[in-house]
Amino acid sequence: MKFTSFIISSVFLISGTLAQQEGTMPPTTVAAQGSASYSCDPQACKLSNGCLCASKNPPNGLSPADTPQFVTVTFDDSIQPQLYKTAKKMLNVTNPNGCPGRGTWYVSMQYTDFSLVQQWYSSGNEIADHTFTHVGSPSDQEILSCREMLNQYGGVPNGKIQGFRAPFLNYTQETLNHLSKLGFLYDSSASALTDDAYWPYTLDHGMANDCWTGICNSNNKIPGLWEIPMYTVLDNVSTPQLMDVYIAGQPEDVTKWSLAAFEKHYQGGRQPFGIYVHPTHLTGYPGLPDPAPKLDGLVSLIKTLAEKPDVWFVTNQQLLQWMKNPVKASELGKQDYMKCGLPVIPKEICNGLDDDNNASVDDGLLNNCNFGTTTFNTCFNCPSTAPSLNMPTPSTAAQNGSVGFRYPLPNNCDTKWWDPIGNQCLCTSTECQYKDTAVPVNRTIGTNGVVSNGSGSSNSANGMMIQPIQFIFGIASFVAFFNL
Repeated sequence: MKFTSFIISSVFLISGTLAQQEGTMPPTTVAAQGSASYSCDPQACKLSNGCLCASKNPPNGLSPADTPQFVTVTFDDSIQPQLYKTAKKMLNVTNPNGCPGRGTWYVSMQYTDFSLVQQWYSSGNEIADHTFTHVGSPSDQEILSCREMLNQYGGVPNGKIQGFRAPFLNYTQETLNHLSKLGFLYDSSASALTDDAYWPYTLDHGMANDCWTGICNSNNKIPGLWEIPMYTVLDNVSTPQLMDVYIAGQPEDVTKWSLAAFEKHYQGGRQPFGIYVHPTHLTGYPGLPDPAPKLDGLVSLIKTLAEKPDVWFVTNQQLLQWMKNPVKASELGKQDYMKCGLPVIPKEICNGLDDDNNASVDDGLLNNCNFGTTTFNTCFNCPSTAPSLNMPTPSTAAQNGSVGFRYPLPNNCDTKWWDPIGNQCLCTSTECQYKDTAVPVNRTIGTNGVVSNGSGSSNSANGMMIQPIQFIFGIASFVAFFNL
């Protein structure tokens, strides 16, 4: 059994090694071809009507000095226990209002433990769509099946699954059309170099990034769909690195490059700064090289950024909530979407939280669904057969009314308050009790003065060395990325 687990873990790691090469080095000619075909009139495209042009300047005329410096840490692919620990270690920072830093996980379905999907969401982070089988240029079904499983087995409300990232960052205009048709709020698959490092923008006037692919020439406008660009880091020879920058050099070199890129944002137009990882490559497995130095270097970088004034670690959903209604950095901590609190529940329910404070989440309440090659935990019903692309949520193994049946999350209750065993929503009004979890902070005061501690009393229910195996997988990923 231990040997089987090792083999499976190794397969996961190899899959991750391939995946972590996605989008590592975008073409350096993006900026030159750039946004020549992109045209948007900011006098006509305004936030007041749900439209925003691509721009390097903060929205709504805010000065950079008054603008928060957002940092988005994102994770791609499946959620597994060891990968979850890696992600939590990376996000062990505190925002200026005393709330934990947050992150976004773009989840693919294979090998995902859905109890951890629920834990990630319930602790205030974002869960987003990364397709069912991790394919580039995905079909409607790939995107929809992923979303259905995140809701059915991960307990994430459909209305909170708003974002998407294409596997291998391989997307087309058709992909964006799929997202719009399926009601997604945003995509985050496009790369941005220095000359097209735009703030997030809507696609009312089309794409302004990745113009080297020809996507900016399609003249296909998608009103209301946002693009959150992925910002590159230049290495020591000015080669742009995008995902998993830590594989491009030694930790000290990666830190130097990343800090230089961060400072261009921080001292410039305050565009968000992104750290994009596949946590598989930062997680140790028996018999494989120890990734601890790379992880430690990345954790140190994140802590260094967190010490700077007006720096906030946010999900992409939080970023867009701010984009829609920008406020000064001094006011950000007071916004409802930036507060933090846990529901006060007198008993342990299966909701991804440690409700009875015994240091065990969902203690003894999880279902284990085992189909051989497909195994996962969930607070909800196991399916009668293994989920597939065409049937992502098969009929349940337990029948309604039988012993052990779990009740699905209704549309009018958040998973943090839903008891799937007792079939009860423990928050049925806008005045449900939360415990404020913000902690005191001691941070250098920024140009906007002290940002108040605490989340407030919220009762609202709201020169690159590549090992041979990496090189082989890198070539394979390159072929996949360019759809060759």
